[in-house]
Amino acid sequence: MPRRASKKVAGSLPSANPREGTAVHAKGTERVGSILDAAMDVLVQDGAAGLSLRGVAQRAGVSLGNLQYYFPTKQDVVRALLARYLEQALQRVHARVEGGGSEPAQRLRHAVDAVLEDQDSPHACQFLAELWALAARDAMVADALAVFYAGYRAAVVELLRELLPDLTPARRERRAALLVAFFEGLSLFRGGGSLRAASVPGLEQEVRDLLAQVLLPAVDARA
Repeated sequence: MPRRASKKVAGSLPSANPREGTAVHAKGTERVGSILDAAMDVLVQDGAAGLSLRGVAQRAGVSLGNLQYYFPTKQDVVRALLARYLEQALQRVHARVEGGGSEPAQRLRHAVDAVLEDQDSPHACQFLAELWALAARDAMVADALAVFYAGYRAAVVELLRELLPDLTPARRERRAALLVAFFEGLSLFRGGGSLRAASVPGLEQEVRDLLAQVLLPAVDARA
C-alpha cells in the first residue's frame, strides 16, 4: 500500500504545538510537556506498535479526555513529539559545532566528542530507532526526518568548508552526507536500547583516530 501523501510544507518541521487554543497558560504548557515526555517513554519502551493515546494518558497521569483536549489523535501526539525532539536535536547539532571555538580542527574534535556523548544514552538511541521505523510507513515522519538530516548535513558542510576549503561545494555535500551517515550508523554498534547486543567495545577512540587520519592531516599541512 503506498504511503499517504504528506501535506507538510517542504523544508519545515511539523509543529510541536498542541491543538490551537490550548496550553495558553503555564499549567497547560507544563501538562503538554508531561504528555510528550510520557509519549516518548511509551514509544521507547513499547515501540511504535504499542503507542496509544490511552497508554500515553496513563503514563502521564491524566485522563484520556484531558489528553485529547490537547492532542485529539495519536498522529497529533507523534507530530508534536517528533517536532520537539528534532528541534532540540538541530539546536544541539549547531551549538556543538559552534562550541569548539574558532579553530576548525578543535571544533571537529569537539563535535565528534559531543556526538559520541549523545549516543551514550540507550533511551535516545532506542527513540531514534523507533523514529526510523515510523518513517518507513508514515510520510510525515519521513519528511520531518529528512528536514532534520538536511540541517545536520548543512552544519557538517560548513565545518568542512573551514577544514577543507579546497574541496568543491559538491564534494563537501557528499562528504558531509557520508559523515552524517557514519555518525548515525554508529548507534547500531554502540549498544543503545534493543541494539545493545550488537555493541562493539572501543569504538569511540577508533572513531577519533579514523577522523584524525582522514580529515586533520590536510588541515595541519596548511598550518
